[in-house]
Amino acid sequence: MTRVLLLALLMLPACALALAEDEAQFPWEVWGMARSDNPACIPTPRGDWWPAYHTNMLAREPREDARVIFLGDSITMMWRTQSGFEGGTEAWEQYYAPLHAANLGISGDRTEHILWRITAGHNLDGANPEVLVLQIGINNCLQRTDSPEQVAEGIGRIVEYLRGRLPETRILLLGLFPCGEQPDNPSRAWVRETNVLIAPLADGERVWFADISDAFVEPDGTISREKLRDLLHLSLKGYFIWAETMQPYLDDLLEGDGIGAVWQGAP
Repeated sequence: MTRVLLLALLMLPACALALAEDEAQFPWEVWGMARSDNPACIPTPRGDWWPAYHTNMLAREPREDARVIFLGDSITMMWRTQSGFEGGTEAWEQYYAPLHAANLGISGDRTEHILWRITAGHNLDGANPEVLVLQIGINNCLQRTDSPEQVAEGIGRIVEYLRGRLPETRILLLGLFPCGEQPDNPSRAWVRETNVLIAPLADGERVWFADISDAFVEPDGTISREKLRDLLHLSLKGYFIWAETMQPYLDDLLEGDGIGAVWQGAP
């Protein structure tokens, strides 16, 4: 017993140091954020291929003169076909290249990675878009099974920071898209619940919410690979559907006052 107690005492400094290091990894106060123990809210970078892609993305994307910025995960990233997978390059060139839009999507990102990117990752340096389109959260479900409440809190943190960081920008928050072939796929209910929770983040003054999920679902409730090539990521046809369905909302935010008729039927 004495030896066990002694060992435990010897380990205390190391444990305390590890805890201090964890807490010090992100400078919460520097970025004006309240601390959180929700993993979906703790700004975190990633490893492996991610740092290099992140650096190249920032060098490639024209944030300074972008009228629109897209922020998200692989579903956003694949607006531009890459990595050998079908994507939405043709749709991007038609709808968003004329707006000098910037694509800040990175495959596999969760809410906490977006929080790191818009703060310590400097993704918004030099940016002052008219509209920022945000969609994030599906990987919190598919990779780690966070609850809808946890993810909604993470998205809320992102929106809160964006409001302060980009005071002249209108934020278009998109509901998560459905995935999985059958309507009883567990992810479908998770997506619906998450979308219900994040919809109230919209105030019609700085933040607007649009759920265009139905555009990707067949009349019988299934999802076709014609629109979602692997039942998660969009095909070229899926990206054209996204662009066409979102365009009335985007037009009103870019050219109108954000109170057009299109919002009257928005979720």
